[in-house]
Amino acid sequence: MAANYTSTSDPKFLRTLESWLKGRCEILVLIRYSHAAGSKDFEFFASFQSLLERIRELPPRSSMTAFREAQLPIRGVVDDELISKCVKSIPDDAEYLVVETVRRVHGRRSWFHDYAGISKSELRDDLEESRGVPVAVGLYPTWLDDSENVVSAIVPDEHRAAK
Repeated sequence: MAANYTSTSDPKFLRTLESWLKGRCEILVLIRYSHAAGSKDFEFFASFQSLLERIRELPPRSSMTAFREAQLPIRGVVDDELISKCVKSIPDDAEYLVVETVRRVHGRRSWFHDYAGISKSELRDDLEESRGVPVAVGLYPTWLDDSENVVSAIVPDEHRAAK
């Protein structure tokens, strides 16, 4: 990890997230875990306090990317009607994201299950896997570059302080 990454404890980063949450009912955050074989989570936050608590729980060197603009606008419990709406709304060959909005729990671990893909048949199959479960669905958010609507930071560790 390069030394020029912003830290999740950076006051400017935290002020940005806090201001975004004051103006919106929620923000989506992508959490990518370091040295975890590509493991990642998508989570929605409706309060700055809950976001701060989650940041404190993250392991060192995890990456956090927050989205200012509303993401995954199709919401509801997966049924035939929601599946049809999603298939009609997501363009052919566009990457989609489905995030369950209720935590799955297995032992002491819990997470928001998600699916991603690029075909309508994959989308249908993924939604079938979540039948009866509340989800948020939409185009996969663009997250690689920070902008006025996307900010990223790294959880610092004891060896490398992010700025």
